[in-house]
Amino acid sequence: MIRSLAFSVFFYLGTLLTAVVGIVLVPIPTPVLLRGLLHYWARAVVWGMRWIGGMKVEFRGLEHLPAAGPALLAGKHHSECDGILLAAHIPGIAFVAMQELFRYPLIGAILYRLQMIRVDTCGGGRERENLAQFAKRAYDSRRHIAIYPEGNLMAPGERERYRSGIYYLSRDLNLPVTPVATSVGLVWNRRDWWKKPGRAAIEFLPAIETGLDKHTFMRRLEEATESGSDRLIAEFSGRPYAPSQLVLRSQGQAGIGMPITAPRAAP
Repeated sequence: MIRSLAFSVFFYLGTLLTAVVGIVLVPIPTPVLLRGLLHYWARAVVWGMRWIGGMKVEFRGLEHLPAAGPALLAGKHHSECDGILLAAHIPGIAFVAMQELFRYPLIGAILYRLQMIRVDTCGGGRERENLAQFAKRAYDSRRHIAIYPEGNLMAPGERERYRSGIYYLSRDLNLPVTPVATSVGLVWNRRDWWKKPGRAAIEFLPAIETGLDKHTFMRRLEEATESGSDRLIAEFSGRPYAPSQLVLRSQGQAGIGMPITAPRAAP
């Protein structure tokens, strides 16, 4: 508990200081300095996770991570640190983020200058066009693009419906998609204040090629991401392998209300 408290103080104070410095850098015409700040802040958080909070996260499957962009990554979303871990490992990465985040004081201005990709999680044809437009800018800058297809933070062992925006990105940009599995929620679950010392992993899986129809692509992405994450959860928790449970939420009430769960068939 003491380590968790110490890390949380380190994380939130460090994040606040970084945001203040980031605001100073926002007026600079180029986002290069701000992207550098994000990368080194993320590395500092990862350092604090390990040496203050006792959370050691290893990266696996690096041979499947494209060495240079443009590239598409689609990951399981366990924790608010998922993106931080990727940003620490991939300088200049562009994230697909909920448009609500762009309205926050300080954070919104920084996200705009970082040229992150904003999206309405309710989806629709118009939103796919916006997603393609903003993603094209990251593509032209040869950046890695990371998206979380479920659109919500999920507890370990749970899954949501996968949104199809990643399919249209892959199709429109003609890029394969690298699935990203994780067990990070075992040590830092969603937005929990209390963290747990321990080990976890992020694993880059073999890419899904272009040219597939929507149904086949989405099925392969979900199966790879969920089975990979379930395998990591079993390994690092010491529990038997168990398929993730589908959590259905009321439309427009993501994260609110009583979920309905259903098992996923084992691979």
